[in-house]
Amino acid sequence: MAEQMPAVAESMHRGGPSTPGLQLAESYREFRAGLLGFLHSKVSNPSVAEDILQEVFLKALIALERGATPANLPAWLQRIATNTVIDFYRTRRQTVPVPDDLPAQEGVYAPSAEQTLALCLKPFINELPDIYRQAMLATAIEGRSLVAVSEDEGLTASAVKSRVSRGRRMLRQKVLDCCHVEVARSGEVLAYVKRD
Repeated sequence: MAEQMPAVAESMHRGGPSTPGLQLAESYREFRAGLLGFLHSKVSNPSVAEDILQEVFLKALIALERGATPANLPAWLQRIATNTVIDFYRTRRQTVPVPDDLPAQEGVYAPSAEQTLALCLKPFINELPDIYRQAMLATAIEGRSLVAVSEDEGLTASAVKSRVSRGRRMLRQKVLDCCHVEVARSGEVLAYVKRD
């Protein structure tokens, strides 16, 4: 039986050829298996993983409706999935953290060191001063454009860009204070080790 499109994307699919729902519906089948494999590696209950997948696509749809224009759709969806898993465990208040080193299963998407390290970013972002935290959450987590954020906040795009830039520098320092990070020349995170 063919995998079904999330209800939210299906309802938006009817809106016309250029709607965000159609964009998301077209990419759903392509990215569903990889995202679901990642979610299964983080959440033991398959039905919970399916629920989180639906939430990921709902968040993506909302961001696209707000004007988000992700340059790399798979990476953007992966980031939303990672943050949604973090939110899931935070709301459940589990005392056992999600293990970073779960073994990859045959045919299942295995996250890279960079994607695993990204699990730490939202808690670090939440520690930033308010103006930087809001800018980083809107752009890095929700995937909204600088223009959309500036319109919503009544700021210039330049002011939002400055806040995002400063927020990134503070976030980078928090990550480096927490972990020793090995980075390739391309900027990709190869490995990291938590500092004592």
